[in-house]
Amino acid sequence: MNEPQRLAVTHGEGPLLLLAGPGSGKTYTITQRILYLLECGTPPERILVVTFTKDAAASMQQRFRKLSPADLPVNFGTFHSVFYHMLRESGCIRPESPLNQSQKKKILLPILKDYSKEAFKELLQEDTGAILGAISFYKNTLSMEEAAEKAPKEWRAAFPAILKRYEAAREKLGAVDFDDMVWECRKMLSGQPHRREYWQNRFDHILMDEFQDINPMQYETVKLLAKPPCNLFAVGDDDQAIYGFRGAQPECLKMFKEEFNAKQLLLNINYRSCREIVEASSKVIGENRNRFPKELHPASFDGTDQGNDMEKGNGFPVAVRAFPDRESQYAYLIQRLKESPYRHSHAVLFRTNALMQGVAARLRRAGVPYVMKEKAQSIYNHFIVRDILSYLLLAQGEWSRERFLYICNRPSRYISREALANGESLGQVKAYYANAPKQLGALDLLERQLRYMGKASLKAAVAYICKAAGYERYLREQSKGHPDKWLEWQEMLEWVKADAGRFRCAKEWLAAQEEYNMSLEQGKKQQERMAGMPKEPGDAVWLMTVHGSKGLEFDHVLIPDCNEKVFPHGKMPDGDTCEEERRIFYVAMTRAAKSLELLYLKETDTGSRLPSRFLNPLL
Repeated sequence: MNEPQRLAVTHGEGPLLLLAGPGSGKTYTITQRILYLLECGTPPERILVVTFTKDAAASMQQRFRKLSPADLPVNFGTFHSVFYHMLRESGCIRPESPLNQSQKKKILLPILKDYSKEAFKELLQEDTGAILGAISFYKNTLSMEEAAEKAPKEWRAAFPAILKRYEAAREKLGAVDFDDMVWECRKMLSGQPHRREYWQNRFDHILMDEFQDINPMQYETVKLLAKPPCNLFAVGDDDQAIYGFRGAQPECLKMFKEEFNAKQLLLNINYRSCREIVEASSKVIGENRNRFPKELHPASFDGTDQGNDMEKGNGFPVAVRAFPDRESQYAYLIQRLKESPYRHSHAVLFRTNALMQGVAARLRRAGVPYVMKEKAQSIYNHFIVRDILSYLLLAQGEWSRERFLYICNRPSRYISREALANGESLGQVKAYYANAPKQLGALDLLERQLRYMGKASLKAAVAYICKAAGYERYLREQSKGHPDKWLEWQEMLEWVKADAGRFRCAKEWLAAQEEYNMSLEQGKKQQERMAGMPKEPGDAVWLMTVHGSKGLEFDHVLIPDCNEKVFPHGKMPDGDTCEEERRIFYVAMTRAAKSLELLYLKETDTGSRLPSRFLNPLL
């Protein structure tokens, strides 16, 4: 152990805040701390180790068992599983499995139907997920105003009433969802002193990993479990707090230190990254003001640990590269991965899933194998692709009631579902509105627009749909109050124009989509059979979002689209949001061990684009 690790492992009684920089051996330190407590005579069943994900808890338990001389009953779990177990053992909830997303939607959907207007009927299914996300945010933060902002604009005013009805329906079923495990546990511990005393006496030591990801509700519940001398061992890094959208608040680290008067230690030796990467990432995160100050050092100071693993032509361990447009950036990325003899040790990290899916499609066409850590999705299943393809197929004479339903009110033309009940053609829909001048005029215009699209090239037709037909205006209206969503949709439109432009007609594009989706499904089955990371040279490159990369490390990391509105994502409403975005960028940078490439655009189809402000310390 290095000195900070030794001090943490041998810490006596009382609360400790252990700040652990990237690659500093925090998991090793936690497992050694458990062994130390056992050697000091603490019964294993009186030690509780808590982290945030099932995978992290299982990994921690596995690493401990490799070091432990016997299969000792130390308690490992996630916050949610631990609190759920406490509720079940206390008889406060039924033993059935928690509600899944589908079951929650079944509870919520009838409630939304009572509030919805005809114009929103077709969007109900899409809205349920966003509203459930807003409900989750409220349960984790108790902030009704912020939670309502997470809901689609047309539901915000009714959100408090919807939440109240949803909770009443859930409680009537006697069911809990994921967030209720914490919500109900806090209620039990605060409202039932005899149960609080029982659980306080159950554990002598509580060790908590990734403490920067804790939300106010979890923090308040942990406080209720603590009794003097408050043996809480909290490990985290405020610089890696990237789950604000879930309600996590890194400020809880400072609250913990102040409210418990906790001792503070820092693991400041990075055993993962070379000197240049440590220095570059430290420069970037150093611009955040609301953080614990840290001075981090690489375990190897001279960079000679690169050895033969540094790829020829890659240049310095940290490279910032500019490109005139997105296609040239992706062409470089694909060529770089195609030529690499170390592809299995590469990861390409993205700020959003949509950007990742676009690159996945390009890599598959180029014959570059890849693996996605997150659930593989097809970019062609995005509603924007579906809508534009529907426009194009209708324009080329491929009538379908389903396709017309997708586009008839995107933008709004005041067309009702009843008009399509027997509508076998656009002419029959027009006949339905023979005595309705407003709708008839809109349909006449649509018919002329479809004729034009049918004669134009696919790329020109897509541009026409976006501008002249009003589809871009429709998206802008739908995203009001959600600037991040509007930016994501703009990126999607830009990708659709480029992708559709490679084909002669909509049917060819549809065939290519179907072929891609089929190969993706086959790839999913293959990936399900893979355990862990590819080991052999020439294996697949890893694609993942920055959030998906948390806790992982790779020899070589590439981060495309290091531009404003991607890093940081969207428009920055306040300084706190910008600081979280910088932390996300920092997490991406610190996944790299031997080389890091930051790629940015000078221009796009929609005009000039600024490099990310997070690159400023490196340029």
